[in-house]
Amino acid sequence: MGPPERYLPYDFEQIDHHQWSLLGAEMVRDELRELTNLLNHWLGALRRWRAWNSIIAGYEQDDAWELRREFLDALAHQCLCLPSAIRDTFTFVATNSMHQVRLAQDASYPDHIDGDPTTHDEKPRHLTRKQKEQRLLKLLAPWPAAKDFVALICSLDAQDYRSATSDYRNRTSHAIGPRLGIGMTRAVVRSVRPAAEHRKQADGTYAMVRIPGRMSVGYGWGGTLPLDMEEACTVNLEQFRRARACYECYRSLLSDGIQGIPPAPQIPQTPQAT
Repeated sequence: MGPPERYLPYDFEQIDHHQWSLLGAEMVRDELRELTNLLNHWLGALRRWRAWNSIIAGYEQDDAWELRREFLDALAHQCLCLPSAIRDTFTFVATNSMHQVRLAQDASYPDHIDGDPTTHDEKPRHLTRKQKEQRLLKLLAPWPAAKDFVALICSLDAQDYRSATSDYRNRTSHAIGPRLGIGMTRAVVRSVRPAAEHRKQADGTYAMVRIPGRMSVGYGWGGTLPLDMEEACTVNLEQFRRARACYECYRSLLSDGIQGIPPAPQIPQTPQAT
């Protein structure tokens, strides 16, 4: 059962072969491990999602609904929310690790990240997602692949995915999201828009004309259709593959950065007594 991608390996030995600042190697290794865990877990979840789609397809609507609710809804919900979560995780991990790389490469590089407080009475400044991604791009300035990497990050949870999933993550987290498989939500929709009125035109016809400076509240039949579970799985798989490409680019950037760090001193081996 697909997708056919293999699980990512945990080959982090290169990190320990270089001389980092205090606890730098431990931070980079730990956060890389967790990023790898997240992507491997996502792959496993997608395989289970596709397997359940195949199983449920053989049942009538009522039984399929029960099976989906019992075994698949929570799994699909987690997958659908992952593109947004993993986008922020990539930015967080890459910012921390490449900051440690620059500290280990250059003793004059300040241990300061934009948003850190600069005085004892200043609070940390919480940046928006866009500001964090711009901060990462600035941090990665010494590496030619920086723009490509940040562009890959920004391709996750972008407008194409939100449109294809009816903005599932945002609506589920902050309002009422679409159902999975069957059922409609938000039958009535409230909207606020510029006010307009019918006005007679010179030719005797009438047209809707905007009233300057006025807004109008309206209510109407809306309805958010349920997500098709096959289509949702397909678009989520595409997001996973973008995340895998992002991971490979990050590992390449990290490897390039590590090459510029002095090698760790060799520990002399004590000769064994004969």
